[in-house]
Amino acid sequence: MILAALLVPAPGVCLAQAAPQARVTVEVRNKTAKGAAVVGEEVSLLLFRGQEQIDSRQATAGQAGKAVFEKVPTGQDMTAIARAKHQNMAFTSLPVSLDPAAGELSATVEVYDVSTDTSKLFVGTHHIIVAVRSASLEVTEYMQLTNPSDMAITGARRDDRNQPIVIEGRLPRGFKDLAVSSYLEEEALVVGPEGFHDTMAVPPGEHHVAFSYKLDINRNTMEIAREITLPTSELMIFWQHGQGKLEGLGEPAGRLVNAEGAPVEYYRRSDLKPGERVAFQISGFNVKQSDRYTWVILIAVFVAAAVIALLRLRRKPAGSGRRT
Repeated sequence: MILAALLVPAPGVCLAQAAPQARVTVEVRNKTAKGAAVVGEEVSLLLFRGQEQIDSRQATAGQAGKAVFEKVPTGQDMTAIARAKHQNMAFTSLPVSLDPAAGELSATVEVYDVSTDTSKLFVGTHHIIVAVRSASLEVTEYMQLTNPSDMAITGARRDDRNQPIVIEGRLPRGFKDLAVSSYLEEEALVVGPEGFHDTMAVPPGEHHVAFSYKLDINRNTMEIAREITLPTSELMIFWQHGQGKLEGLGEPAGRLVNAEGAPVEYYRRSDLKPGERVAFQISGFNVKQSDRYTWVILIAVFVAAAVIALLRLRRKPAGSGRRT
């Protein structure tokens, strides 16, 4: 009787129950025609609660390219992402919701054989939008990156960290605050004073690349040059009217009005090759020299005056006093 009483929970108290577990089957498919077999390759299952990764499990792809994960925890806020390593490149699946009621779940990872022939990559359309924002120019770029092959393309060249250089963005001198919003991943980018390069292999298909950066308006005429790094079918530069005047691209190809009602001019260039530069100027800014600049000039003048005074003292004869 005493033991039975101890086992009975108090009113309003529920005994904790373990969350149901699921079996997750991951299928790895090679989408390259006559591609290499995936049997025996490493497969990982990454478990997330919300946005936080809480666990990682490993298995090997068996016959038919399938890897099975048993006793995977589930929950309403839990998801899983499968990752397969093929020819030393990682490929991932879409997220899978770990529904407690599912019991059996599946994910698919599409992999591709890897090529280092970056000459197959090209840009269909490339839009560069330039607008004045307070004391800076804000530049937003959209690129239609295309890999027409059935292989994932990585770079043959390596950077100083031995990472592949896949695609490059040679940005205008003095750019800052680079922000990516589509396709590019910050973890795979290497940013330097001349721009960035991406270390992530480009899978087959068309990819919409979007990023932005700023240029401080620190002179009355801003010189902007953008180097082309991939063959580009069509480049369009959009200039949102405001303070300043764009010059150096000839007559605009057309004019329009943006969503805010501001006038926009656009300029078009076609069939650009790697290494070509598109350069233009935006003039008409009223930039005053900063106090720091003024102090640098004053210090330089003071140092020059001090040097001249020392030279004069050196030239003065040593025995210049009168003898009595």
